[in-house]
Amino acid sequence: MSLPSQNDHPQDWLVPTRLLDLDDPKLRIQALRITQLANTEIQKAILIHDFVKAMPFGCVAGFDHVTAAGVLKAGRGDCHTKGTLFVALLRSVGVPARLRFVTLPSAFLRGIIDVPNGTITHAIGEVYLDGRWLQTDTYVTDSLLETRAVELLASQDGHVGYGIHVRGSHFWDGQHSVYAQYHLSDATSLPVHDWGVAHDPEHFYRDAEHEDLQRGWLTRVKWLLAAALVNRRVEQIRTQSGPLSRQPA
Repeated sequence: MSLPSQNDHPQDWLVPTRLLDLDDPKLRIQALRITQLANTEIQKAILIHDFVKAMPFGCVAGFDHVTAAGVLKAGRGDCHTKGTLFVALLRSVGVPARLRFVTLPSAFLRGIIDVPNGTITHAIGEVYLDGRWLQTDTYVTDSLLETRAVELLASQDGHVGYGIHVRGSHFWDGQHSVYAQYHLSDATSLPVHDWGVAHDPEHFYRDAEHEDLQRGWLTRVKWLLAAALVNRRVEQIRTQSGPLSRQPA
């Protein structure tokens, strides 16, 4: 993963955008409620991470560019939408945060949506704590889905699918960079391209330098258009005991 430039200023990553609607009253109240017992920025970041993680993984119907307040109201999200909320909540309490976008092999979605030999644009949260940027995407999948995914992958002798990598992290301690959708020891799961950082998905996709994202974006569009089916499939994975019947997403 590429490092921030030497000219990168953490204070640049505290501003509102159209998607990071920091003035929304419900968003601000929620951020304060989550962090009211925190004494340090690390504690604030962990509490916000855990709040976003507890929201069910899923697809917010409609196009990709959903505001943070909209994600909060929907009560679910994926890497882009949960990432938007994660960044907004952190900025609301004065913690610099942003999203890093990478092209990731889509195998981790196997069992949720069929993307044979494809790639997808994945958003990873970055938080500035103790003088350094830390990365995490462990807030994307909720704990119940992760538990079920691990069981299913074990029964299938698989290592990626249902939204996770079996050796991926499920928790974040606010002190290290960790990932749930891939693992550094598995070269086949690693990002194939790092596109750099942005305030939010809208800011990222409107950049003219990202025209080469067509394949990953087409997968993203398929994901969004299949929102209802994706959410139904995820709920089945999350709640059904025993092996799942193979169903197209």
